[in-house]
Amino acid sequence: MSNIKDIWINQELNSGSITLREHFAVHVGFNCFVGRIGVSNAKMFQIELNESTPIHKNYLKRFHGVEIRVLDSKKGKKDVTIILSDNDLIDVFILFLEDLISSLKNLDNENSIPLILNEKVGYWGKLFAKIKGELLSKERQRGLYGELIFLNTLLNSSNDFVKTISSWTGPEGSNQDFSNGLSAVEVKSSRATKPTVNIASELQLDWTILDNLFLHVIHLDELSNGSDTLKKLIEGIKQKVAKHPNLLRLFEEKLDLSGIPLGEEKHYDEIEFIIRSQRVFKVQNGFPVLINDTINNEAIHNVKYQIDLTALEPFETELESVISKMI
Repeated sequence: MSNIKDIWINQELNSGSITLREHFAVHVGFNCFVGRIGVSNAKMFQIELNESTPIHKNYLKRFHGVEIRVLDSKKGKKDVTIILSDNDLIDVFILFLEDLISSLKNLDNENSIPLILNEKVGYWGKLFAKIKGELLSKERQRGLYGELIFLNTLLNSSNDFVKTISSWTGPEGSNQDFSNGLSAVEVKSSRATKPTVNIASELQLDWTILDNLFLHVIHLDELSNGSDTLKKLIEGIKQKVAKHPNLLRLFEEKLDLSGIPLGEEKHYDEIEFIIRSQRVFKVQNGFPVLINDTINNEAIHNVKYQIDLTALEPFETELESVISKMI
């Protein structure tokens, strides 16, 4: 199977800017082709199918440097076309094709090809993301899970989903994760055994320019292969707003900014998060915090520090009072 790469090399040497393909023997019942798109030098693999094969012409799958779509072919035929646009991934792309071809060899008819494609995309898409370093780290997954737990809590109490989704401002780079006028909430997620929270800057808990600022701390346990995963939480929120296409699109855009592009939530189903506690503290006068006023030095910026949660008990408040300020 390694001659796939040899075919691409020869095509690049001999075709210049011309797009071409050549037949590749896989299965006596299928026509497959290996090709190169001349202008972009993208590599492609095609499976020719009958027009009646149950895969829609608008079929489109994308994952980290790879795109799969259905293109018109000769009369009565259509081509499932798998395109690699990132040539740095050519070796793992060949492994992906080898796995796909191995499955094609065992098929009795081509009607099963759409199912095989979906299975392979689900498995290999995650590997491509890992190789590219594009999957969120466990720490970032934990942080996003906490933010979405709070967002889901707001949605459960709100009659205005547009306002609620819009209040999730962290993905746009605001100082706090949630903002509603002059009220804001910073959400911190940590392991259940950790007695401190990390503050990222002197602006994150600057309460002096707000009417209300809350620190919401969610302690989590993590298990392997459970049910309450980041994937499940994302799907649940999408289902809540599914009847409002523009709102769903807004949520997906915020997820993208948070590091999970459209459809990529499927890769986050291995860690189950179990909520052990949720505590809320009002940041106000006397709260142990570093802000510009307390630093009192215009030359000091990007201050990072930790807060011991045991020192925050005098500032603890009820989650319901926070929700009332945010919806």
